[in-house]
Amino acid sequence: MKNILALLIACGAVAACDQGRWIELPPLLMTCNDLEDKDMSAELKNPDKFSLGRGMLQGVCAQSGAGQFTGDTRCNKDVVEIRCKS
Repeated sequence: MKNILALLIACGAVAACDQGRWIELPPLLMTCNDLEDKDMSAELKNPDKFSLGRGMLQGVCAQSGAGQFTGDTRCNKDVVEIRCKS
């Protein structure tokens, strides 16, 4: 029983680490309307293509200490949030 409990705790810890961290962007950098632009959304999700937008968001993740920009974005209460992962 203890082995199963230890395994479940370890799996839970790994899953929690995998989720990353959502960082809120100031409206001067990006607004929820910007996320509706299909070209910009595609640009942000493509890690193989250089873009100023993706580079800017990578810088936000690095400066906050949250790791690398994953390409995930969302609008939460009229504020853009980006996902960063170590």
